[in-house]
Amino acid sequence: MSSAKKLVNTYAKSLFQTVNQSKASPSENFDIAQLTSPETKKGFLPNIYILGEELSLLRSTIVSSENLKDFFKNPTYPESLKLEFLVSLFPGTSLLLKSFLKVLTERSHLSLLPEIYDEYNRFLLAFQKSTQVKIITPSILQESYGVSLLKTLKSLTSSTEVTLNLSYNPKLLGGLILEYNSSSIDASILKEFSLFFNEV
Repeated sequence: MSSAKKLVNTYAKSLFQTVNQSKASPSENFDIAQLTSPETKKGFLPNIYILGEELSLLRSTIVSSENLKDFFKNPTYPESLKLEFLVSLFPGTSLLLKSFLKVLTERSHLSLLPEIYDEYNRFLLAFQKSTQVKIITPSILQESYGVSLLKTLKSLTSSTEVTLNLSYNPKLLGGLILEYNSSSIDASILKEFSLFFNEV
């Protein structure tokens, strides 16, 4: 694991554990007033889902355009300016996330926010016993195959919930490719042909 990946993992894990270990009750966590004004209640700590949504908004903002990506990655712009931009764009951000953003600012790591969200989301999915599976097929998946595939994937990933992300690649000729939890299973005809021709 590279040092940048370790750093991202450490940030995401510490943030997830801090929120997950909070003693806020579910009714406090899902109070609609807290979503629009989190600091109105003293000591409010968002739950793991609210924090995940906040991080998702920040990530979407940063990766929404090449100019913004460049702005956050460019070391010539002061980190305080980047923080000011995010806080002015999302003034209702929870106090915990604002504190986290200040830590990232002090360490010049605000550009890591998209990767931190991705890692945080991975912890969230594991907590929910949920898995995101990317499926690449050469054609549209028939509903009957999809239902049986979903049952198999729940068993394979030991998850109670599986989210499918489908994409199509006609070059596969047949079969499919599965990607989940940094694993990949290539059961395509294209791979079989490649192996066959390599042996010949």
